[in-house]
Formats: sequence, structure tokens, C-alpha cells
Amino acid sequence: MSSEPRVLRVLRNRFFAGLMILIPIVITTKVLWWLFAYVDQHARPLLQALFGRDIPGAGFAITVAIVLATGILFSVRPLSRLLEVLVELLEHVPVFGPVYGTIRKVLAGFGSPEARQAFQRFVLVRRGETLRPGFLTGSLVLARKDGTTETFHSVYVPTNHLYLGDVEMLPAADVIPTDVSVEDGIGLVLSGGASIPAEVRELP
Repeated sequence: MSSEPRVLRVLRNRFFAGLMILIPIVITTKVLWWLFAYVDQHARPLLQALFGRDIPGAGFAITVAIVLATGILFSVRPLSRLLEVLVELLEHVPVFGPVYGTIRKVLAGFGSPEARQAFQRFVLVRRGETLRPGFLTGSLVLARKDGTTETFHSVYVPTNHLYLGDVEMLPAADVIPTDVSVEDGIGLVLSGGASIPAEVRELP
């Protein structure tokens, strides 16, 4: 078999991997630039009135201070609880909610090394006679009242986009580990299944 399809598939996956890196950076840069412009626009007249002249870098310093203060204030209770309530309300606003939720998940997904390493393995989730692609994120043992135990896997199942999906707790028997790498699995999801490999092997 020609190596060209394999090369094209690898290039396609690398392209989508590049998008995953660049999109959060672009979103963050755009938001920070908008915030800086907004703060600078309102701070400039105030500084002119107080000091009689522009202060170079004041807008940038105020923006950094606002972001830092927001992080400090909303990382402690009760403000952290208030933030959770506000986020939940915003995510239920028509049109705006899904957009806000997506951006927030994108930034959260790239916000820490733990989050970036959350996808342990690309798996297939058994749904009756069909299979759905997903990513194994963890496992737990459920201890039942009758003394028996059962292993469940936490699987992130994307819907129409990598950053939109459901976290499902599934019996281990319904989660099929595969030899597809996490990177290739991400490429498969982002390409809408166009980059699906010709053969997938089930792992023990």
C-alpha cells in the first residue's frame, strides 16, 4: 500500500494539533487586547485629570492589576461560589451561553499541565450495536450496598466538537481500549471522522 495516505493523515493530524494550540492563544490574546483597550480608554482621561498628563504603561499596569485581583478575589469563598453561580447562569443564556461555555472550556483545558494530560487513551464506547469515540480520563471502583464492587471508567465523549461533549461514567466492559494514539484520536474527532484509520486494534 502506498505511504501517501499515511503521510496525508499524519499531516492532517498535525494540522489539527496546531489548531488546538493556536486557537486558545488567539482567543486569550484577543480578549486581553480588548480588555487593555477598554481599560486604557477609560483610565487615560482619569489619569489626565489627576496628574495632568499621560503616564506611559499605566493602562497595561491597571489591566494586569485587574486580572490579578479578579483571580485572587474569586479563588476564595464566598466569591468563588458566587462565580460558580454566575457561570451557571451565563451558560444558560441563549446563543451567548454556548459560546461562553466553549471559550471557557478551551481556556480551562489549556490552563494547567494536569488538564493537558487528562486524556489517557483513545477508546470506543459501546452503545448497543454502535461505537462512539471517546477519551479515557479516569477510573473508579463503585462499592455497592450488597458488598460487590464494579469498575467504572470516566470517558469524555465529544459531540460535534472536541470542546463540546459529555463526561460519562461507564462500566469497564463498555469501554474498549484501542491502539489509536490520543493525538490521532483528536484528529479523528476534529476532522469529523475523515482521518479515521483503516484498522483499529482492541487492546487488552
